[in-house]
Amino acid sequence: MAWQFWIDRGGTFTDIVAHAPGGGIVTAKLLSDNPEQYDDAALAGMRRLMGLDADAPIPPARSST
Repeated sequence: MAWQFWIDRGGTFTDIVAHAPGGGIVTAKLLSDNPEQYDDAALAGMRRLMGLDADAPIPPARSST
């Protein structure tokens, strides 16, 4: 199973809920605007949840078929 993400980008915070490949549910909450730390809160949160470096590319989804 691949990662699945649900993102709510608000004026102050961006909330991310994800279903990890191992079956667990993980969450992140980042400031929606924080240019000193990241360009895009949603992408930064996805990278954090996936355990990727801040500038690492997000790997494409892989089919399980």
